[in-house]
Amino acid sequence: MDYKLIYDEEKQACDISLETINNNQIVDVQDGGDLINAVLISLLSERAAESDWTTTLDKRGWWGDADNERQLGSRLWQLEYLPVDDSSVYLGTAEGYVIEALTWLVDDRICKNVSCSASFVDQAERHLNLDITLTKADNQEIRYSYVWDGALT
Repeated sequence: MDYKLIYDEEKQACDISLETINNNQIVDVQDGGDLINAVLISLLSERAAESDWTTTLDKRGWWGDADNERQLGSRLWQLEYLPVDDSSVYLGTAEGYVIEALTWLVDDRICKNVSCSASFVDQAERHLNLDITLTKADNQEIRYSYVWDGALT
């Protein structure tokens, strides 16, 4: 059964759309629902930190990745621990984490290209806006904007 995830920026979490399930609506890959679900799972799941990560003892991650060559999730959680001394470096790191998390979409030929542009939403430079563009095989672009608050991870 297909399902649709609904993202709540305030809670920084997803929930399953009961309306979609209860009305027996079909969530079709062609309308982008399954693709957006894949993006949300990829971004909101915590990928394990690289071996050189020493900022925290907990490197997070998912136990199921122990024997997998390709890890699930993103390292966006690490942004909470990184200083914003240089905004362009910080934003570039955020973009890199998003691309890293979504590269499997290109590897598996679901998308031809994945790109991300990060910017700060607030003057305190705490909340990020991540503008993600997915280019499908037929050159159709799906754009998704996500507000990230590292303090809520």
